[in-house]
Amino acid sequence: MSDADLYRQYAKEAMRWSSKVKDETEKQDLIDLAFTWAQAAMASERVFGPSFASSPTDVGAATWSIPS
Repeated sequence: MSDADLYRQYAKEAMRWSSKVKDETEKQDLIDLAFTWAQAAMASERVFGPSFASSPTDVGAATWSIPS
């Protein structure tokens, strides 16, 4: 799993939690957090490309490409 995939997972989790909380401030904080994680995923792909391996165990499965 790439770092970008992991960050997207965090974003989804934050959005899931935001739908469960009743406090509007907490809900907005979780939505903001999800947005931040989504931005981190996009930045990670821009810098490292979509197939960047996030850990040594992922290296064997990664296919490397140079971003255009």
